[in-house]
Amino acid sequence: MGRQMVKLFKALSDDTRINIIKHIFTNGRELSCQELLDKFPLSQPTLSHHFNKLIDANILKVRKEGASHFYSIDNQYLKNLGIDIQKIVNLKKGDESI
Repeated sequence: MGRQMVKLFKALSDDTRINIIKHIFTNGRELSCQELLDKFPLSQPTLSHHFNKLIDANILKVRKEGASHFYSIDNQYLKNLGIDIQKIVNLKKGDESI
């Protein structure tokens, strides 16, 4: 559990990853890789790197359909840890109220 918590907090320490989480959360549905590529000015390999960090930390889930990948927030895992995703997406830089 300790190692997984380290992965979680490292994943949340990056502004781009926080913005990915916010975008998925505010859309209220899973989003395709292409939808996220259209939103963020990142290359596909860079976005994939961020996805992999978020998946490894169990923040995001991925569903594969053919060649497409769809990403959603793993709310249940975060709830089991006592983490409120709403607080993360509302967090502003410098705010420490998680």
